[in-house]
Amino acid sequence: MTGTQIFKMELFKYIRDKNYIISTGILAIINIFVTIYFTYIIDNYTQYSGLEDNYFFGFMVVFLVLTIFANMIFMFLYPFHLVSMDYKNNVMSMLVSSGVNRTQLFFAKIGAIFLWTILLTLVLVFIPFALILFKLLQVVDVQSLISGITQGINMAGFSFLGMMVSSFISYINSLVIIATATIMLKGNSLTFFLFIGLGMVQSAVASLLSFIPLVLNFSMTGVLIMNNLITVLMTLIFILISLRFMKTQNL
Repeated sequence: MTGTQIFKMELFKYIRDKNYIISTGILAIINIFVTIYFTYIIDNYTQYSGLEDNYFFGFMVVFLVLTIFANMIFMFLYPFHLVSMDYKNNVMSMLVSSGVNRTQLFFAKIGAIFLWTILLTLVLVFIPFALILFKLLQVVDVQSLISGITQGINMAGFSFLGMMVSSFISYINSLVIIATATIMLKGNSLTFFLFIGLGMVQSAVASLLSFIPLVLNFSMTGVLIMNNLITVLMTLIFILISLRFMKTQNL
């Protein structure tokens, strides 16, 4: 089985995971409902001077906060489920015994999880964001708003592209650490705590190495590049650890 076939197989398994697909759909519907309500409130805020006395509005504010937390928790824990799925279903041993290359399996899983979570983000975040943007186009000068945000980023010494690259590298790093923790414990319920421990180790090492650009008086761009290189290095180390465990563990 080639790496491409393994990749497609992983995506097919995610599509067949009905419980999480239904959960995603419910969260998407809730997000859209909350977004429509608050965009309506924003559009008609002058008519709601007594909002502080409106019990339904207060309820919706609390509901909004809970919805945000629910989305954050779901999107954070979902990758753990995706990585550990084969271990919990006792499929991993069958895959390996059937001749699937463990290295290809690892990278196919990381790629499939990354693509799937991006699609998940589009469903849960992009649609509500599109609705808010559509409303902003009607009530404010979006070009001035974007210009103000861009100027703020530039004044901080960063670039929008640099921040996007850093976010991408950090997210891949998080997925690799999740995979490492899951592989080391074979999908055990303690995986989350190992993930936290590995993250703390990485943060400690990164903090020590981050003194290098400070001592050498790097610019903000130089510091950002150095931090990205450190993250990439730590990601490669965790990949090697994961592959080592996958090749030696008894399934």
